[in-house]
Amino acid sequence: MNQVLNITSNLISDPTLLNFSSQSPSSLLTTTTDNLDFVANCSRFASEVDIPGIKLHFTQYVHGGTNLSFPENHPTCGIPYHVVSSDLCRVVMAVPTSKSSEISLEAWFPLDYSGRFLSTANRGVLMSTSGILYNELEFATSLGFASIGANNGHNGTSGYAFLNNTDALADYTYRSLHTGVVAGKELTKKFYGFPFHKSYFLGCSSGGRQGLKEAQDFPEDFDGIVAGAPALALPNIMSWGGALYKATGDPESESFLSPELWAVVYDEVLRQCDALDGASDGLLEDPSTCQFTPETLICSKGQTSRCLTGLQAQTVRSIYSPLYGSDGQLLYPRMQPGINTKKQVPFYFQGIPWDLTEDWFRYVVYNDTTWDGRNFSLANAMNAASQNPFNIQTWEGDLSAFAENGGKILTYHGLQDFVCSSEISQLYYAHVSRTMNLPPRELDSFYRLFYVSGMDHCRDGDGASAIGQDVGSSAGRDPNENALMAMVRWVEEGIPPDTLRGAKLSADGSQVEYWRAHCKWPKKNRYIGNGMVTDEKAWKCM
Repeated sequence: MNQVLNITSNLISDPTLLNFSSQSPSSLLTTTTDNLDFVANCSRFASEVDIPGIKLHFTQYVHGGTNLSFPENHPTCGIPYHVVSSDLCRVVMAVPTSKSSEISLEAWFPLDYSGRFLSTANRGVLMSTSGILYNELEFATSLGFASIGANNGHNGTSGYAFLNNTDALADYTYRSLHTGVVAGKELTKKFYGFPFHKSYFLGCSSGGRQGLKEAQDFPEDFDGIVAGAPALALPNIMSWGGALYKATGDPESESFLSPELWAVVYDEVLRQCDALDGASDGLLEDPSTCQFTPETLICSKGQTSRCLTGLQAQTVRSIYSPLYGSDGQLLYPRMQPGINTKKQVPFYFQGIPWDLTEDWFRYVVYNDTTWDGRNFSLANAMNAASQNPFNIQTWEGDLSAFAENGGKILTYHGLQDFVCSSEISQLYYAHVSRTMNLPPRELDSFYRLFYVSGMDHCRDGDGASAIGQDVGSSAGRDPNENALMAMVRWVEEGIPPDTLRGAKLSADGSQVEYWRAHCKWPKKNRYIGNGMVTDEKAWKCM
């Protein structure tokens, strides 16, 4: 991966605008498990707690089953309301991150408190979604974690906030999350009257990158980090989006593939590669073994349907090939074969410039609101990579400080991910292994990577993708079926997960159709049965 310049090194280890030194470590509230006292304590918390640097707006007791509305959450964040499943105290506040910027922050304190602290993250590759992820707050709180979530310094999915605004960019890259952790930990101790005993992180996509950024720059923030589908090498993802658009061309271009043709491509990917793992079940357990040959789809003489022209075959080959810089260095890996282009055509392939690519180059790289994604070139990619503001590439390979502090990392990545190539997680794992001079059997002591066949970006997909990573993607609370609780068991009992057990849920999420144990990299699932491919015992990590 292209190593590029870090334009600032003054990462804060504690936000200077927060001052907790004058506060007593004891709570201003009466610690109790009585529901009536909990409600009363919640109601008066905002008025009785005064921590310099934190502007407490209000507290709200929320009864389990309440459909909680969020009128202030930006519509593009996509979470106007959420049903809260357990009794909790909601604390809403703002915390400054500089003289001209601040984050919106919420802490959700459960009545049924486990003594554990957790920070959620943000979702999406770039700005989407820079809002508080209330669904993940609720998921963690329902499991007994005192949970916090921040808006990354701005709301919504547009990158306009970054225009000539390095404070907004710093908040997005690292500062919002870390500031929220510092503030949230102090508030948790104040609210319950005793320290939490372990600290956790849960995030995916942009949130997965944030989690690894924390391990690299703030190794004492968390004891356990669950980082899904991390958007590592983020400026290069923006360039990858530009390159994929250039590969497909506009819908009128001879190189463009319609949705119907992408369905044909998917069928051919399965024909060539599905059985490489021992079973033809519509899922690829190891896309790295699939060296897809799109030229088999070129139209025979007289054939006019369900086939490609030579130019279209080149489009497919370009998409399933890595992006290299003008210096020959890898910028971003290929789109892995196996993404279900029959079910949905990724936004990269739809013949229009990706809006997030345009936002990144308009508001970060060039500060030029007229920049047009149709003019993307490799020179643009090299410019973006060389900037790397606040080390947003998040490609540091030395995690020794995090490991020495006893921290654990669990990364998962779906093999049908059509947003962030699943190969990026493998490349980063290898980078850490080489940098720390540790083979996988030793890296296992604190860092484990799991690939999930049939998982789209962060969740859903055609396979057993519910591993217990968020609301709607969980089939239980047991560590053997819940990634977050597997991390808790690893941190607190010293029992690491060797597999992540995932459930294939019915369309309405009410039933488990089958289970599959997903392997710890570099092992891969292999079908060894002779009957039902949905039989969990018919698969073995090899």
